[in-house]
Amino acid sequence: MRFFPPTPEPLLIALTSGHTAVVEPEGTALDPRFRTEAIALGCLPEGAGTADAPSRAGLFDRVAVVTAAIEAMLDGAGTDDFTADGKPNLKALQDRVGFAVSREERDRVWADIGARL
Repeated sequence: MRFFPPTPEPLLIALTSGHTAVVEPEGTALDPRFRTEAIALGCLPEGAGTADAPSRAGLFDRVAVVTAAIEAMLDGAGTDDFTADGKPNLKALQDRVGFAVSREERDRVWADIGARL
């Protein structure tokens, strides 16, 4: 079964078992062990959109949600919202967004926010 990432960029899936896969925008056939995590990360299985590629209209935008949560953390007064090295606390961020966020995803969004400040 092929899966499509929630954004036009490739999406890395890393399991706690050490297995990894990359979901490409043109669709990637995933081993069954990756399917649950792919869906949790916002990927759509083939057939969920159009026959050739999923419709992107109205899809959940993970980057926008993570960005908004980090910006809210910047505006908030939470003492545990940031780590000693100044990055958003991953646990606090995940609590805000309600889904798992990888360190890499947090760091990409944090770098984008830093570039705008």
